[in-house]
Amino acid sequence: MKKVSLLLSFVLATSAAYAQQSIPKYLMLVREGAEVSNTTSYPSLTVIEPDGSFKTEEFRLFGWTVPKKTVNASITQAAAIDSSSLTQRRARYTRNLVYQAEIKKINELSSNGWVLINTLQEGTTVKYMFRKEFPVKDAAMVK
Repeated sequence: MKKVSLLLSFVLATSAAYAQQSIPKYLMLVREGAEVSNTTSYPSLTVIEPDGSFKTEEFRLFGWTVPKKTVNASITQAAAIDSSSLTQRRARYTRNLVYQAEIKKINELSSNGWVLINTLQEGTTVKYMFRKEFPVKDAAMVK
């Protein structure tokens, strides 16, 4: 009887440990910035899924199309006196649009359970590595 209960407890402990195992999956977010001139850029955000599929969102930003009122309205109250030219402010405004989309995507991934584990910058390219733990039984169902 003692051997049977010992064997049973070993089997239960092993199955409980196996049930708690998880498989990490990795996802990468890449922001590439292709600046043609001070006022024109073609940046993109690419999400590379754990299965290797990817989705790219491209931005066509032309600083000269942003109205002067919009650019001037984006200056904070504390920095009301801005010595930069209108061209520089338009370029900064369009770059900020990309940064906002990038932060929105990072927040979206984080809210879905992905954890940021690494950031790498190479020139105008920034790579974010995310990890998410999936239970063994659910790992096959994930992309």
